[in-house]
Amino acid sequence: MKNLKVIAMDMDGTLLTANQEILPYTKEVLMKLQKRGISLVLASGRDIDSLKKIGQKLNLSDYSQNGYICLNGLEIYDAKGNQLHQEKKLQFEDASVLANLAKTHHIDMILFFEECLYIMDFGETGITEHHFMSSKKYKTRDISQIPSSLFKDLRKVAFIQKETLINEVIPILQKDYNHQFDICKVEPDWVEINPYGMNKGTALMKYAKIKNISTQHVLAFGNGENDISMLKLAGKGIAMANSFENVKAIADDICGDNEHDGIGIYLQALL
Repeated sequence: MKNLKVIAMDMDGTLLTANQEILPYTKEVLMKLQKRGISLVLASGRDIDSLKKIGQKLNLSDYSQNGYICLNGLEIYDAKGNQLHQEKKLQFEDASVLANLAKTHHIDMILFFEECLYIMDFGETGITEHHFMSSKKYKTRDISQIPSSLFKDLRKVAFIQKETLINEVIPILQKDYNHQFDICKVEPDWVEINPYGMNKGTALMKYAKIKNISTQHVLAFGNGENDISMLKLAGKGIAMANSFENVKAIADDICGDNEHDGIGIYLQALL
């Protein structure tokens, strides 16, 4: 790829292994590239505090050209963690619609707020028993019981259920609510929801505009449905070998998987 200026990467299933690590070889290649002035952009459904911890492993703050796309595109930050842009987030009314859908289809729903999270366990998956052990969390099946003040910063909503049910229900919801929400399968049993039109692709376009860079000079890596918009927008979109099939179908190329230096090996060929 000629005139590469930005490398945008999803985290889970893409840059990170299942153990939440950046493999040494991939890290070495990325360090070389940012020293050459190429921007590294970490793009994830995570919030900025979580992404900055990953960025520290790559010394992102040492290079002003780097940045972060958080909450699946709702927030954009520079290398130091200063906010550059923010979109309107889901509101209480949106969450109420989603809660009714979750209840109807027996799906667990998690609402991520700034200081805590609420689990609406309509699907009884037991998600709280194995996840979010360090988070302040509460259970409820009545959304009106959640303090209204929290909805000033509803960062993300996720649906969780067994893969078979997710595969049955989510395509229907994506069709019926495609002008109200961006509904994307991130893992086989995990779906994340954003306001309509707010995604990693729109955020990457805004980031490129802020940096005065053509998207034709952007290379993007991803594996989930929430990465599709980003892979389509980039000058070259690369799907991981472990990606969903519909992600591979829209990609310009496919690299190795996240457990075997897929990003590092692909990028080394460009050096």
